[in-house]
Amino acid sequence: MALPRKFGSIAKALSNQSYRNYTIGNICCHLGMWSYRITLQWLTWKLTESALWLGVIAAADLLPTVVLAPLAGALTERVNRLFFMKLAIGFAALQSLCLSALCFLELISIWVVFSFTLALGLILAFNHPIRLVIVPNIVGREVLASAVAINSLVFNIARVAGPAIAGGILAWAGDSLSDATFGAGMVFTFNWLANGVFVVMLFLVQIHPERARGIQALSGSVISDIKAGFIYAFSHPGLGRILFILMVTSLCGRTFIDLFAAVVDRIFSGGADALGYLMSSVGLGAVCAGFWLAQRGQITGLTRIVLLSILVLAIALVIFAMTDDFGIAVLSVYVAGFSLTVAGTGEQTLIQAAVDENMRGRVVSLYGAISRGFPSLGAIIMGGLGDLLGLRWPLLAGAGVCLILWLWAWKQRAVLQRGLETAPDAIKE
Repeated sequence: MALPRKFGSIAKALSNQSYRNYTIGNICCHLGMWSYRITLQWLTWKLTESALWLGVIAAADLLPTVVLAPLAGALTERVNRLFFMKLAIGFAALQSLCLSALCFLELISIWVVFSFTLALGLILAFNHPIRLVIVPNIVGREVLASAVAINSLVFNIARVAGPAIAGGILAWAGDSLSDATFGAGMVFTFNWLANGVFVVMLFLVQIHPERARGIQALSGSVISDIKAGFIYAFSHPGLGRILFILMVTSLCGRTFIDLFAAVVDRIFSGGADALGYLMSSVGLGAVCAGFWLAQRGQITGLTRIVLLSILVLAIALVIFAMTDDFGIAVLSVYVAGFSLTVAGTGEQTLIQAAVDENMRGRVVSLYGAISRGFPSLGAIIMGGLGDLLGLRWPLLAGAGVCLILWLWAWKQRAVLQRGLETAPDAIKE
């Protein structure tokens, strides 16, 4: 009887017309985003054949989220969230439109790619915390769990389908630099069209006026809001520790994805199709993890699951770094994708469950900053080391750090469980 109840909750969330419209647009946007990201990686490699440049472009895409997160989190409580999201997604569509035109005109270069990627990264840094909190603003509390689960599934399904779409287009276009540039232009065209659909659907979304901004009007300065958010997060018995765990796993455990293009070429002598297999395998693991977490549907025991997933991730990365068999590599990144998603989604769920409502925007922005930005910082470090030492040693070092992190966190699991699995009001008492 439990399974029908879960499906009933999903149907109830999708019965909200605004959320249904949002989800349709979100599917298109995520398909475009994942197609864009794998193409950005492949185009960078074809232009430079440098693992360091792969890290730099990943950093330009994601690192602004880290730098601007405190400001973005504070502004999330003050701006009209839906209006700002329309502007941000519209800019993303325009950015891909310009990139596609430059590719078709063969005017693309690594510095053009870097500049356009950085510009989009800066805009999306402000949009990211809004994107994390806008679903509760649309549906309200009664179907929040189901709506968040649907959001996660959309993201992870696109993580499989997007790279498959891009990999197919890039493989069809050809392997020479000229052909790869044309193929990239085709994928960028798909991305700007997908973002355009999302903008249209956002005009069909309605948010209650009292939810358009944060749940309370903030009267202090932005600086004081930022300071209050940091003090709250890192003095909390569970939030500070889980954010640190997220930071280390993002820096050392997720970075392998941003180096796939170099791994495919240098270790497995593959092309765009092989890159698509690896990206899709990670995504398939993430989809399976999302379904598993959605059907589990409870907070109790989630801390232990998150910590065990970090151990599994480290083991999978050791296998991926050491193997010369592409089939084993595909399987290992499937396991890594599964465990990484369990850890990341579980961490977000625990943070959302433990945080005080008045601090949600600011604390969630810290989660977004770490989960988006620290992998790109790790990509720069591992990419540079990969050019000097080969790719295997940096990947093994990252896995080793994750193992050390797991040992430290496992000893503190009782403190983490109490701080994260207890309702905020109960902790105050």
